[in-house]
Amino acid sequence: MKIKSQEKGQVLIIIALGALILFGFSALAIDGARVFEDRRHAQNAADTSAYAAALAIIRDQNYTLAAQNRAASNGYDNDADSTVTVNLCSEAGVTCEGMPAGADRSEYIKVTITSILPTTFARVLGWNHVTSVVSAITRVQGEVVNGQFGGAALVSLKPTDTAFSGNGNFSVDVINSGIFSNSTGNCSSQFSGNGTIEVDTSITVASPGNQCQNGNLTVPVPEAGSQVPYPPNIQVPAPNITCTGNGTVSNNTITPGNHNAININTNGNVTFEPGNYCFNGGVTINGNANVIAHGVNFRINSGSFSVNGNSTFKECTDMLVYSNGGTGMFFNGNGSNTCLGVTFYMTTGSVTWNGNVANTFKAPTSGTYQGLLIYLPYGNASNMTINGNSGNQLTGSIIAVSSPITINGNSGSTGLNTQIIGYTIALAGNSNTTINYNPADQYSPPANPTIELTK
Repeated sequence: MKIKSQEKGQVLIIIALGALILFGFSALAIDGARVFEDRRHAQNAADTSAYAAALAIIRDQNYTLAAQNRAASNGYDNDADSTVTVNLCSEAGVTCEGMPAGADRSEYIKVTITSILPTTFARVLGWNHVTSVVSAITRVQGEVVNGQFGGAALVSLKPTDTAFSGNGNFSVDVINSGIFSNSTGNCSSQFSGNGTIEVDTSITVASPGNQCQNGNLTVPVPEAGSQVPYPPNIQVPAPNITCTGNGTVSNNTITPGNHNAININTNGNVTFEPGNYCFNGGVTINGNANVIAHGVNFRINSGSFSVNGNSTFKECTDMLVYSNGGTGMFFNGNGSNTCLGVTFYMTTGSVTWNGNVANTFKAPTSGTYQGLLIYLPYGNASNMTINGNSGNQLTGSIIAVSSPITINGNSGSTGLNTQIIGYTIALAGNSNTTINYNPADQYSPPANPTIELTK
């Protein structure tokens, strides 16, 4: 048979096409499997890197470096074969998928890993490399501040019997807030006399049907609320105040260190130099002394710290008082005390002012004790009396979960810018007290930081 000339070379074409198909299947099987494996590995690396970045944000560390280091430990670095980019979703030009509508974009962080994979069989088809891009997004919610007990300005925590009461010719006006009573007992709230209570929100009672009244009273009808467990989970870390060596008292100047009993009876300035003081005996300041204390930490191990007569804390900023064994801190007499950025942390004893003393005490505006003015932890049941004299200006939370708290006041008192939390709260005296509640000025324990992988 004679083969026609136009049929020559067809086998070669078939072989070439078969080879291409064979290389295509090989590229799909081998190079494709390599790309799939790398993509899965890169996604795991992106997920762990996003978690590392979120944890770094909570710890106030360099989140970009943390994510890049974690990616590098998984084989992805900023080199010729891969790049790692870290962005907050709030940055301009950054696209983050899966975020809910209205979300705070600053809470989301995105890690993107781009890897370049050289091919083997796919090169025959013109693909020298394959680019793979994966990303992961985490949401970081750090120290979110929430108002305690619904933001009530007056909180009584006793779970039974009478927790909140008023007696006499009391008058209390709570601005921007209300009152919460935790008791479910009979007469959980009890009022007698000629009292008046005004609130901007409500009086909330765990057992609203058990409010008892006797007298000419103007009190809002209470609303039903839920009882909270007692003791509440309020955990404020104790100060760490340590002293090295012995302090000195010379020419009305007191230096940091360990001190035994101190008794000062003088006129003029008495200066506490900045630093830590550990008092192993009572401290008494009499006469007409003007106390100056900036940047001081007082630890009262025994005895009391008393300011009497016409003596006064004239200049006082950034002061922390920690009583752990002492009987308390007392402001007596006719002085006028001003302390800005002060916290009284009383494991034992209380903070008390008597006489005609006028106080301006304001809690710190930053740091561990931000918004915390006076704190008596659970177990310290010292009585506390808060005098709402017109000369007093108190800003910051007063928390004494085991203590009976009495609020007295004279006409025209408007200086209580505080949240008061006690075991019981009693309104007493011929008071005309106004509590101006601003949640930004109060202490609120931070919520536990959370990390959530959203993509």
